[in-house]
Amino acid sequence: MLRASLLTAACALATLAGCAGGGQTAGDPGKGHALAEHWCSECHRVSPTDPSGARAGHVLPPPVEAPDFAAVANRPDTDPASLERFTGELHLPMPIYRLSDGERQDIVAYILTLKSVAP
Repeated sequence: MLRASLLTAACALATLAGCAGGGQTAGDPGKGHALAEHWCSECHRVSPTDPSGARAGHVLPPPVEAPDFAAVANRPDTDPASLERFTGELHLPMPIYRLSDGERQDIVAYILTLKSVAP
């Protein structure tokens, strides 16, 4: 359940494949934020000031129980490797997005900027 919630939280991340080793991500948080706004904001609260399900064309019936990105970032076990590993797995009912490794790393980098930010 926790794992399903995590990628649900990593919406765009659910689509992503691949897993990088190590503790640091090489992604661009600015690009990751833009990608997350585009792909993940339908169900996830991408920024602490955004509502969940904000994207036009929301198709899932409320309430959508997708975790806030800030809540994901602030979980004790969240680090770059755990997010990259998690985003390489399928997590239904999340849609399957076909993001490149670079896009996945950008989203991971953005989520990590939310560490210590209240959800």
